[in-house]
Amino acid sequence: MKESKKELLRVAIVAQLIVSILLTFYNIILGIIGILVFVVLIIFYRKNTSVDEIKIDKAIDEIYGDLDKINQERMYEMPIAMAIVDDEGIIYWYNEAFGKAFKKDKEGLFKKNIIQELKFNLQEAIKQEEFTFHYEERDYGVVTNAFSDKVRSFELLHFFDITEQSKQKQQYRKNSPLFCYIVIDNYDDIIEQIPSHKRSAILGKVDLKLNEWAKQIGSVIIEYESDRYLMIFERGKICALQNENFKILDEVREIENDEKIPITLSIGIGISEKLMGIVESQEFSHSALDIALARGGDQAVVRQDEKMSFYGGKTEATEKRTKVKARVKAYGLKELIKEADHVLLMGHQNPDMDCLGSAVGLLGACKSMGKEAKIIVREINYSIKSLFEYLLENEAYQDAFITPKEAENYATQNTLLIILDTQTVTYLEMPNMVDIIAKIVIIDHHRRSGKAIEETLLNYTEVYASSTCELVTELLQYFDEKNSLSVVEANALMAGMCMDTKMFTMKTGVRTFEAAAYLKRKGADTIISKILLQDDLNTYTAKSDAVKNAKIYFGNIAISTFENNTDYGKVIAAQASDELLNIKGIIASFIILKNNEGLAISARSMGEVNVQVILEELGGGGHLAIAGAQFPGEDDIEKGKEMLLAAIKKYKKENE
Repeated sequence: MKESKKELLRVAIVAQLIVSILLTFYNIILGIIGILVFVVLIIFYRKNTSVDEIKIDKAIDEIYGDLDKINQERMYEMPIAMAIVDDEGIIYWYNEAFGKAFKKDKEGLFKKNIIQELKFNLQEAIKQEEFTFHYEERDYGVVTNAFSDKVRSFELLHFFDITEQSKQKQQYRKNSPLFCYIVIDNYDDIIEQIPSHKRSAILGKVDLKLNEWAKQIGSVIIEYESDRYLMIFERGKICALQNENFKILDEVREIENDEKIPITLSIGIGISEKLMGIVESQEFSHSALDIALARGGDQAVVRQDEKMSFYGGKTEATEKRTKVKARVKAYGLKELIKEADHVLLMGHQNPDMDCLGSAVGLLGACKSMGKEAKIIVREINYSIKSLFEYLLENEAYQDAFITPKEAENYATQNTLLIILDTQTVTYLEMPNMVDIIAKIVIIDHHRRSGKAIEETLLNYTEVYASSTCELVTELLQYFDEKNSLSVVEANALMAGMCMDTKMFTMKTGVRTFEAAAYLKRKGADTIISKILLQDDLNTYTAKSDAVKNAKIYFGNIAISTFENNTDYGKVIAAQASDELLNIKGIIASFIILKNNEGLAISARSMGEVNVQVILEELGGGGHLAIAGAQFPGEDDIEKGKEMLLAAIKKYKKENE
C-alpha cells in the first residue's frame, strides 16, 4: 500500500513540473506558484522516503544485532575451543570451551600470550594445514583463519580435541603386524659336518628355541624352508626385543653339539613410519635380512625407514666352503665387462694397498679381454705410494690412472663402474659417479652398513674374506682368459692381501691361502710385497710414539691418542693399533688420531672383543677384528676419547 502511494506521489511531482513549465510561457506568476508547489512536493517526498529508509535500516540493524548476539553466544557456548589472537600471540577473545581446556587460574587468559602460556607454536600452526598440539595429556588438531581490522592482523584458532583418535591411531600402530625373517646361517655346515642321527636333534633344539621365543612375545612363527622361518608379531613388541638385544641370538649360539659348531642366526625386521601394505611391509623386512646376511650373519637388523639398528654380530663371519658362488659371480662379471664400452675402477677415499691392488688385478683382466679400463685416483697418498711407483716402472700402467674430473669424460650409458673395497657412497673417491653411471658392480669384504649403494648389477660382498684382493683373485681364477694376470698385477694383489692379513697372521682362512697359492703360480713374490709394505724412518718413529702414548683401560684394552697432520697419519694410526696387539695381555687396541680433517679412530682386536660393534656406536664400522670411525670437523681429542670409552662401556655391559 505504501509503495503504491509513493508511486502516485512521484507521478504527481512529474506532472506538476510539466504544468509549471508550461504556465511560465502564458503567465509568469502562475508559473512561479507551480514551481513552489513542485518544491513542496519534492520536500514532502524526500521526508517520507528518508523516514521509511531509516525505519528499514533500523530494522535491519536490529536483525543483524540479534544475529550477532546469537552468533556470539553460540561461539562462546560451542564445544570446540576457539580463541582470537594477534600476530604476536596475544589473546583478545576466547570461548568457554577454550577456558575450560586451557585456563589455569581465576585470572583467565585474556590479554595473555598464548605462545608463553600454552607453549604453543603459533607460526607452525599458521603454516601447516594439519597441525597437532599436545597439552596436558590431550591432543588437539588446530585450524587457523586469518582476518584483520585494517590496523592489525588476527588469527581465529579452532582447537579440535583429537585425543581419542590419537589413542586409536597409536593402538592401531601398536597392533599392526611386523614381519620378521630368520635364517640359520650355517645350516649347510650342520648338514655336512654333523652325523645324520645327531643332526635332527640339533635342528630340533633350534626349532624349539625359536618357537619358545615366539611364544614369549605372543607371535606366530612358520618354517617355510628347512633353514628359514617367518615370524609375525605386533609392532608394540619390537621395543622389548631391542631392549634385550635379541637374546635369541645368544641362546641359539649356546646350543651344544659334539662338533663344536656355533649355530648362528640372521634376523631381519622392517619398520616404517609410512603407511604400508602387507606386500611392501614383508619386502621391507626381507631387505633388512639381506643386510644382516651381507654383514656376515649372527645378528639382527632392524630397519626403520633409512635408519639401521644392528644387534649381535659377536662372532666372525665363517668361511663358506662352496666356490659355486665365486664361479657364478665371475661369469656374471666377465659378461658385464664384455658388454661394456669401457670400464672404470674406483675405490674408497684415501685408498690403501688392498683397494689399489684389487683395482690393478681387474685392470689386467679387462685388458686381456680387449676392454679399455681406467683406475680413478684423486691423489697418491702414503699408503699406496710405493705400489704406485712400482706400477709406473712398467710402461703398461703409464696411462692407467685418471682423476675424478677426467672420469666424467668416460661416463656413458654403456660404461661399467666397478667399486672396490667399499660399498658406502660417502666413502667413494668420486661419490657422484654412482648417479652418473647406471651399470655398477661392487666387490667388497666389509660388513654392509645402512648407507650402502643399493642399485647394482652385481654385488660380490663376502665378509669372511681377508681382503678385496682375495675376492678379486678368486674371481680371476674363473675368467679362463690367457694372460689375464701378469706378474706385476699378481704382486699388486699379493701386496694387498699381505697388508690386510698382516703377512697372513690375521683373518685368514683356507680360501685365503688358496688365493695366495694361485698368485704364486702367476709369479707373485712375497719379498716384493714385504718391500712394498716397508715404512720410512719418520713413519716408524711416529708409530713408535703413538704406541708409547698408550694407556691400558679395563685391564686389557689399549687406547692411545696422538696428533699428526701428515698424509700418512691414518697409516700410522692403523699400524700403531696393530703393534699394540703385540703387547702381552692386550686383546683390543684403539688409536685416536687428530689431524687437519678432524678425528679418526683405528681399532684392532684379537677376536675376543668385537671392535666393529663398538665403533658402529660412533658411526663407524668394519670387521670384528678391524674397524674404524671418523669425526670430520671435530678437534677435541679428549672428547673423542670420552665418546670411545662410553661406547666400550656400553659394549661390555651388554656382553656381561
